[in-house]
Amino acid sequence: MKHSRHTFGRDMVCAGVSLPALQRLMGHAHIHTTLLYIHLAPQDVFAEYARAVEQIAKLEQPPLQ
Repeated sequence: MKHSRHTFGRDMVCAGVSLPALQRLMGHAHIHTTLLYIHLAPQDVFAEYARAVEQIAKLEQPPLQ
């Protein structure tokens, strides 16, 4: 059961679910408990960084007229 909770937590974060939302989904009273369940590999962290940079770049583009 514990392994599936770790997988669920990691998959939800990789899918873009926020940590506060994941905390509620997992029924944790404290965010620190939720953090114990998500183990992200370095490539996951980089992928999230790249996704955020792409989103920021889109926001900074002037609207098409």
